[in-house]
Formats: sequence, structure tokens, C-alpha cells
Amino acid sequence: MMPALAQAAIFKAQEWQLDNGLRVVIVENHKAPLVKQMLWYQVGAVDEFRGRGGSAHLLEHLLFRGTDKISGAEFNRIMEKNGADSNAFTSYDVTVYHQFADVSRLEVLLALEADRMRNLKISEADFEAERKIVFQERKQVVENNPASPFYEKIRMMMWGTSPYGQPISGLPEEITALKYADTLDFYHKYYAPNNAILVLSGDIDAETVRPLVEKYYGKLEKRPVEREKIAPVTENAHQTLQMSLPHIATPRVLRAFMLPPREKLQNEIYAYDILAELLGGGETAQLYRDLVLQSRQAVGVSASYNYMTRSNTVFSVTMTPNTEKPFTPETAVKTLNEALLKAKKTLTAERLAQVKRKISANMVYLNDNPQTAANWIGYMLSMGFELDDVQNYEEKINTVTLEAVQQAFDNLLQASDMTAVLLPQEQTGGADE
Repeated sequence: MMPALAQAAIFKAQEWQLDNGLRVVIVENHKAPLVKQMLWYQVGAVDEFRGRGGSAHLLEHLLFRGTDKISGAEFNRIMEKNGADSNAFTSYDVTVYHQFADVSRLEVLLALEADRMRNLKISEADFEAERKIVFQERKQVVENNPASPFYEKIRMMMWGTSPYGQPISGLPEEITALKYADTLDFYHKYYAPNNAILVLSGDIDAETVRPLVEKYYGKLEKRPVEREKIAPVTENAHQTLQMSLPHIATPRVLRAFMLPPREKLQNEIYAYDILAELLGGGETAQLYRDLVLQSRQAVGVSASYNYMTRSNTVFSVTMTPNTEKPFTPETAVKTLNEALLKAKKTLTAERLAQVKRKISANMVYLNDNPQTAANWIGYMLSMGFELDDVQNYEEKINTVTLEAVQQAFDNLLQASDMTAVLLPQEQTGGADE
């Protein structure tokens, strides 16, 4: 008997589960004969053993080195022959492999990705070669983004000993210490159908897709997988950081607020999501109006709320000061703090309604593209949301009251926080932390 399908209207999405535990979600979008495959493994940098930073990212690279059946070069050749755009990424909580191609190539995509779930074949020479690539990639990321040391320092200070405090890439000394056997153990421990979510989005339907998914993924055996819980950060700290770095053209000011985990906040996350849009969601946002258009104290400002974690959620506000105005780090921080307090006093029901309409429009655009739809749904499900939560996201946003947003603002300003300022090195004449 076929399991019942969970259906809803927003994304025209359906979900079922294979006997081996693999969750499968399809999202119908018949505007073009294209399909996106995304395989979301429930493992990322936070699952690495202490001192083995970079394991998850290195393993992501190694999966392109081939299997018992298909060499790495052959894998890439088949993808190119079938016109598929193939790539992968590693985050703190997930590792994702994805392809985008003509829908007629779906069976090829399924066969190749399912093969990599179980049959990875790498030699020690492959491991050493890829480790060097990952090490160089780490160097390039830091060197090509002169602000990287600033943001890595912020994360380390805010998260302390939590695995969220370490860079996804791993530290240079950790990458060079990674062992061939450790990486294979990581693969065998976490790469299993019962620890993954398969999202297929595009010109497809369940009747066609189900037998193909069963054919290639259904024969893979489940494995016992246990992810350790990550303790939330509980210290009520107010931290500050000032750093000057070379190759920084303009100063930056960051306020980051450490909020409780999503499980404790429940539906409050939607109020914080709205608040981020109200404060810094583009040129119509309150902080942009106040700081960029009116007072001209800044040339840019943004706000974001990250609730896609297994630990604390984080609310951030970033300002790029206008250095044509009189500038010191102290006055820039004061300007941002005063703008936040002013914004709190000017929240209105009308502004709230405008933001809700904007978020609703964003959901339409999200659904319009099979790639963005697959990415959104995959992330939400990977972080513990259910398909109904995804489908009803707009409805939950629309139920948030002005009082709930005002309460979220109050809670935000009382939370543990970090105030950080990045300066061009020339301004202070040397490195400063």
C-alpha cells in the first residue's frame, strides 16, 4: 500500500517517506520542462569532532571523486553530457548536493546521486589532493574577503565553545590535521537515507517520480544515526569588538543579538522575521529611511534574522557609515542605537501591513522558481519544520499582531548582544581588537 501524501496549495508540494527513512518532497512547477534535485543530508560543521574542523566540507568535495561504479571524472562528464548544472554546499547544519537540468534527465540525476549516498570510493591520494584544495579554498576565502577575520572573530566571541563558534571551513591547522580514516567514518556515520531529505522541484508529478525514486533510493539500507544535541548559549553578556584590517574601504558597524532557540520561541520567530523586514529589508525599511535617506549618516543598512539553527537564533543589524560626515566609531554606534530606539517608537499598524504584503509578494516569487522553492523547502524541513509549516508560512506571518512585533523589539533590546566595529587599518595605523 502506498503511504498517504501530505498536500497543500502554496507550493503544490507533496511529501512521503520511503521504507528506509528517506523523506521525499516534490514541488510541481510546470512553467518550463526543468527539474531541480536537492539532497539534504542532516549533517554539517556543527557535527564534527572537536579539533576536526572542516570534515563536513572536505567530505562534500570528496563525493565528486567517484564511486565503485563511476569515477569522479566520469560523474562530471555524465552531468555535462546531460546539460546538468551540478554543485554542492556545506553549512553549519546541512550538507547539500544539487543539480538542475531538463526534466528528461531526471532519472540520470536520481541514479547518480543515489549511488553517491552509499558507494563512495576514494583513495588516500584522492583524500590528500582534495584536502589541499580545501586548504587553498580556505585561504582564498579569507584573502579574497578582507573582512573575514572580523566576522570569524564575532562568531567566536558570541558562540564561545559552541560548535557554531567555529568556521565552516575549519581552521587551517584543523584542515591539515584531518585524517583519511576520520573522513570515511564521517561518511559512514551520517550519509544514510534516514538522515536525508530529497527535494525535487519542477515539471514533475508524483505518479511519474515515485517509482523512479523508489528504484534508485529505495534499495539503500538505513543506518543508525544519532546527532548530539547542541546546548544553547545562556550567558547574558554585552560584548564589544573593534578591529582594523587592511584592504577595508569603509567602516562597518554591527549589532548582533543572541535570542533563544526556535523551539522556545515557537511562533515568536515570525514576529522577529517581520521585525527584520521592517528595520532593514530594503530601501523602504525604517532604518534605511532614517539613516540613509533622511539623516544621511549611513550609505547602507540592513537587518536579518537567522532562525535556521539547532541552537540560539540570531538577529543582526549592520550599518555602513557615511564617512563624508564627521565620523568616529563611538558616534557611529550611537547613531545606530538611536535609530533603533526611534524605529521602535514609530512602529505602526500601517507599516506592519505594508511589510506583510511585501513578504507575501516574496513568497510568490519564491514559488515561481523551482530552484528557490526547492532551496526554501529543503532548508525549512532540514531545520525541523514540517511541510505544513512551510505551506502555512504566509498565513502565520499574517497572524502576527503589532503588539507581538513591539514585544519582540522589547525582548531584542534586552538580549545578550555584540557591538562590533570594523575600521580601515589606515584609520588607526595598525591592527586593533
